[in-house]
Amino acid sequence: MLLTVPPFPVKLVTRYNELKQEAPDCVLLMQVGAFMQVMNDDARAVSEITGLKLQMFGDADDPVVLGGFPKSGMDKYVGRLVRAGRSVAIAPPG
Repeated sequence: MLLTVPPFPVKLVTRYNELKQEAPDCVLLMQVGAFMQVMNDDARAVSEITGLKLQMFGDADDPVVLGGFPKSGMDKYVGRLVRAGRSVAIAPPG
């Protein structure tokens, strides 16, 4: 299920996209505060595997699809992704 909400911070999207280029074959989890976030195709993949709820931000023609979970849930989510055959890259905060 996708919820549509206001524009998403461009800096965060840019950073995610830059990091994603370094690990294109992995699901990229990016730490944002106390949460781990995934965007776009990675968010869809994580949602499909784990049931994570997604939100859609910004322009309907070029939306940012976002999913996130508390950092305390890392073992649970990473475990599910790895068991499903996905490689996972974890980006530190910053």
